[in-house]
Parts: sequence; structure tokens; C-alpha cells
Amino acid sequence: MPDDAFPADLTELSLAELHVLHSRVGRQLDREYLGDAAGAHPVTLERHQELTVELDAREIAHPERTV
Repeated sequence: MPDDAFPADLTELSLAELHVLHSRVGRQLDREYLGDAAGAHPVTLERHQELTVELDAREIAHPERTV
């Protein structure tokens, strides 16, 4: 997954697209942690953090839209 395309600007994604991407990256993190004693790939960790920050920002800005 670190080699997969990743949006340069997460703000351009719909909330649904953002949730789908967050889910995919989360599953990738699980696979990496389970499959490699060294842990997750740094790119995957960074992407997960970026997605979490964007989701949190949207929840703060529009709490009624995050359900």
C-alpha cells in the first residue's frame, strides 16, 4: 500500500470517500503489524495520521455531518 496512489489533498474527498480510505489504510496497518516484526511501514503510519487529522477536523467543523 505505501506504493499505492494517495490523494495529495484530503479536503477534496467527500466524507464517505474519506471514511473508505481511512478503513483501507487501517486494514493495511493491521496487515503490516501482523506480518512484520518491525511494525508498520512509515508511509502507512503517516497516511493514517493524515486521515485521522482530516476526520477530526471535519468533526470539529461540522459535528452534525460525521454520523
